[in-house]
Amino acid sequence: MQGMPINAGEDRHLPNGIQTLPQLLKDLGYSTHMVGKWHLGSARRNDTPTGKGFDTHFGYWSGYVGYFDYQIGVYAESVNENYTGFDLKEKFTDAWSEQGKYATELFTDKALEVIGNQDKNTPMFLAVTHLAVHTGKDNLVEVKDEKAMNETFGYIEDLERRRYVDALSQLDKSVGKIVEKLQQQDMLKNSVIIFLSDNGAQLASEYRNGGSNYPLRGGKFSLHEGGIRNTAALYSPLLKQKGYVYEEILHITDWLPTLYSLAGGNVSSLKDIDGFDQWQSISENKSSNREEILANIDEVEVYSAIIGNKGRYKLVNGSFLSGLYDTYGPKINDNNIDYNISGILNSQVNKAIRQLNASRKYLCPESIQNLRKISSKINEDNKCKNSKNRENPEICEGFCLFDLVEDPCETENLIKDESKKEIISGLKARLAEIWKQLVPQTNKPVDANSNPAKYNGTWCTWLDDELCVKTPTKSVS
Repeated sequence: MQGMPINAGEDRHLPNGIQTLPQLLKDLGYSTHMVGKWHLGSARRNDTPTGKGFDTHFGYWSGYVGYFDYQIGVYAESVNENYTGFDLKEKFTDAWSEQGKYATELFTDKALEVIGNQDKNTPMFLAVTHLAVHTGKDNLVEVKDEKAMNETFGYIEDLERRRYVDALSQLDKSVGKIVEKLQQQDMLKNSVIIFLSDNGAQLASEYRNGGSNYPLRGGKFSLHEGGIRNTAALYSPLLKQKGYVYEEILHITDWLPTLYSLAGGNVSSLKDIDGFDQWQSISENKSSNREEILANIDEVEVYSAIIGNKGRYKLVNGSFLSGLYDTYGPKINDNNIDYNISGILNSQVNKAIRQLNASRKYLCPESIQNLRKISSKINEDNKCKNSKNRENPEICEGFCLFDLVEDPCETENLIKDESKKEIISGLKARLAEIWKQLVPQTNKPVDANSNPAKYNGTWCTWLDDELCVKTPTKSVS
């Protein structure tokens, strides 16, 4: 799965020999469901979510679609044609009747259906992978209602940013409805809810969405912190320590063993995985079980990065597209109104959580302000305001070293610092060792046989051709 993201119509998929989290959880008796984006292959039925461990899937197989029409287009170089098709499925059935409904609301409604239909005697794994706030049709973050957006967020002058904020507000409502439904079904008391993203906002190219990684450096496709460092939120009554900001290092690969262990699985039985079981670290706010994070190794673009020393030092080697995505995005000026603390206290999420135990101490204005202060401390770090280096950052054509504790915004390259020689040599050696384990990229061109025009205007599992709905042929008399 290395390299550029999978295109619609590309025969590339998650390798069949790799066990997924839903497959592992099914072995433990879980029902498994997915709503939203897949983007891990769809040439064959076995490449799609229900072929990789999910009992059900409602959503789309490609990287993004229109928020209302669920269409996606790609360029098929081999035949010099643009292919466009409908990509919204209930398992393998094209969900034409849902076209025209706003994606965030539609996916929320489907998630609520899954929760409502769940047998309470059977544990459930539900992955809701929203389209929001990715760009959709015509590279726009489409909004539900332009007029309502302008009435609510008209104080935001930049239209791209305003659209982003409106789409994000719909996503926020989705989270509230899902948490509320879990409480109504008496499931919240034994649930773990994780809200996360897979990369930073895209700051350049036609896919930029109005997001911001400020004050961090870089965006999506960059190996700097703005591209790979993400915020996340985790809620569970099972946590031993609550209401704190977790500052240890954690990689997305850690979620599989962490959740598998929490579900009762034996992590030692999982062979050759990169992740670590981090539940105790998260639940008790203890030291992370990992020492390093490999950001990426790319043999085609020839760039890589590794974070070592328990998250302190990052070694970067090379850049993608000559550093196009490695700069600092602008500080967003949204003419912000006052932070709405009462909105949090009266949110669906907070109300649902309070119903679990009325006697427990929950969020108050002071705790909200304190958490915001802790989580935003990077913004107050003077080393992140080095205007000289921020305006003209050094692009890492060779090796660069950054101290992420003292300089989280990566303004100062320490590669020539004599006092860091041992750290540099150690990280270089480790990176070289990992390069030897590289699995070559398997990107392929768009297959001309995937053309939706052949399959009633839809993206289909075209290599299982006999299972697809064909476009009716017209007889010539």
